[in-house]
Amino acid sequence: MVNPRGGRMTAEEAERTLRGPAASVPPLVLAAGPDEFLRERIVRAFREGATREGAEFARLEGDELPPAALAGALTSLALFGSALRIWIREGAKLESAAEDTLLAWADGSGEGVRVLVTTARERGELKWLGTLASRGVAVDCVVAAPDTRRWAERLAEEERVKLPAGGLEALAQSASDLLALAQELRKLAVHADAQGRIPASSLDALRGARLSASLDRWAQAVLARDRARALAERPGLSAAGVGGTAALWAVAECALAALEPAGFAYGRATPRASLTPLAARAALDAVYRADRSLKRGIVRDVDLMDYLEQEVRGSRGG
Repeated sequence: MVNPRGGRMTAEEAERTLRGPAASVPPLVLAAGPDEFLRERIVRAFREGATREGAEFARLEGDELPPAALAGALTSLALFGSALRIWIREGAKLESAAEDTLLAWADGSGEGVRVLVTTARERGELKWLGTLASRGVAVDCVVAAPDTRRWAERLAEEERVKLPAGGLEALAQSASDLLALAQELRKLAVHADAQGRIPASSLDALRGARLSASLDRWAQAVLARDRARALAERPGLSAAGVGGTAALWAVAECALAALEPAGFAYGRATPRASLTPLAARAALDAVYRADRSLKRGIVRDVDLMDYLEQEVRGSRGG
């Protein structure tokens, strides 16, 4: 059994390991850091590994996980396959009793169970995460600027595309994070020829769409229930790889600015004057529902903009 306490792995190493059989997977892996793209890849590899060997897979939410439920999951036997794989999403939000339960399990044999804990917090931010990392293997989901180019090359290889000279560097420099970079490469791949080559004109079109996009304008249009204006912003935002949770918080901030204008005087676009406090609160309720649906897997990150538009239009207070 693999049990390297306090070990470290890169995101690439974690992908290869977690995609493999349970015998090669550490009983406990912590993937911590703000890069959503890396966390998603690690979770995907963990899930794919379970599928390949016919293991059971369970997803648990750290912010709503009772200690008894966690203990039951950790001590349950896999009914089918060789092992049970458990993914605990946002492990930084576990209550203290659940933390103790997980640590007690980590001190045992871990036979038949593999646990992946993910969180957007960095490992050094919380004492609890440092303690958890010391009991298993830690993967830091943080991308330094020099690593972006290396990831750009890897993602281009995965998409089987070849960009014009300087194109990959330009994308790596302009993308806000790896998720945006991956989304842009997928969009460009549509324009590739049979050999995977992407014309320079496609890069120019993507750049123009990115410059014309405005997440604030989209959020204000959503709050105003102006579907035409919201849809007009979508192509540019999509081309720029902007959306998902960024769209969620853009709507929330515009709604909060309507309720507390003094607290949002730091430069973001102000909401339309016609947004009443009642409508702003209704919009915040819609944001809360969207966030909960995302955490429970009901809504995918890529579908959040559509979901928000529908929820805000259907909310009371407009």
